[in-house]
Amino acid sequence: MRRSMKKIIFTLCCLIAVSGYAVERGFQEGYTVESSRINTNEAESGLSLLKNNLAFSRGGKVYVATLNDSLDIKSVKEQEDLSALGLEGQFAQYNNQLIYSSKGVLYCATLKNNVWGNPEKLLIDGFASSREQEEGTTFISRRWTYKKKPAAGMYNPAFANRGKRIYFTSDLEGGKGGTDIWYIERKPDNKSWFAPKNMEEVNSESNEDFPQMVGDTMFYFSSDRADSLKGSNLYKKLLKGKTATTVQKVAGKFNSDADDKNFVVAQKVPFLISNRAGGDDIYRPNLFDPAPEPVDTVAVDTTPQLKVVRKDFRTCIFYFEYDKTSMIDSYEAEFKYIYEFINEDSTSTVKITGHTDERGAVDYNLKLSKDRAGVVYERLVKMGIDAKRMSFEGAGKSSPVVVGAQSEADHQKNRRVEIVKQEMTKGGDK
Repeated sequence: MRRSMKKIIFTLCCLIAVSGYAVERGFQEGYTVESSRINTNEAESGLSLLKNNLAFSRGGKVYVATLNDSLDIKSVKEQEDLSALGLEGQFAQYNNQLIYSSKGVLYCATLKNNVWGNPEKLLIDGFASSREQEEGTTFISRRWTYKKKPAAGMYNPAFANRGKRIYFTSDLEGGKGGTDIWYIERKPDNKSWFAPKNMEEVNSESNEDFPQMVGDTMFYFSSDRADSLKGSNLYKKLLKGKTATTVQKVAGKFNSDADDKNFVVAQKVPFLISNRAGGDDIYRPNLFDPAPEPVDTVAVDTTPQLKVVRKDFRTCIFYFEYDKTSMIDSYEAEFKYIYEFINEDSTSTVKITGHTDERGAVDYNLKLSKDRAGVVYERLVKMGIDAKRMSFEGAGKSSPVVVGAQSEADHQKNRRVEIVKQEMTKGGDK
């Protein structure tokens, strides 16, 4: 029993680590990063998570957004109780507690009757209820010293470690230079916090800001350090596990030669704030169809060899050869990517549906499509995905992507297996 429990815990830790790794990496190939459709002439700022939804500030008001299947914001609505708090920048929620900064002071608001209110200053060692009383004093805790500057404040908080830790940005003395990322840890009484500590493993002599933890493993932040393209860029560091890394710049199109900052993951989709178009706007990944590479006209097969494609944050697609259950040979290695895609959310179930092109008999295609789905299912089971989380079926030629396909390129788009993640409900699968 004890050995089984250790195995379960180890498996869960692995899945969490995979989730932390896969967030922005899953949107690097086949995606560009573009301005959201909801941006206005006013600056958007303070990207945050509220009950797993995206929230942001604009014009002194706080808005909560719903997302659509095209990886963009569908609609926004002002959250009046949050607007009334006077919060500044990024905020953090854990259960019924909301941590935010106002005029450089960290506050905690409580959710009651679906309204955020009753804010109170955080009780932090070395910080009296009135900051002015302690300006210029030194606080010593566990052989660690910091000195508060008269203007030092705490900004852009983020929760971690199940609400027991708060990361934030400050220029407290004792840092490495500029603004650094610091953290405080909750005391056993759940009412107060230990003195701030500098997050030395990510800070530099430049300015660090906008801490954000994903999956309690991958740590994201922005910095204008020497290797940034220009201004501030996005960086990351894996904090837990044997594969813990050094600080790395976030790859793909997430960084530019403008200021890129405030990286947040809402419903498995990464968003950020950037001024690459002139003002601070919300940016998000967008799937694109890459232009075909030029080819010679002599003895060249021009049929596009489609790769495994991530359609959106719930769906991935495998492509198959004509009349075969084997995948295109060069895509066998993509199973690792599919494994990570599925385990971005280890609580989801997975539906695997096979499809054929429109040629051939109905019954034959129905069997062929189910066999294709079965190939994917069996391979994922061998890789360690719990069979109870997955189901597979065949749809035959009933749901083509390209109706009435004429070219072989379009027929190939229809020969596919779609892998769709579904959230678990108390009564079963959605």
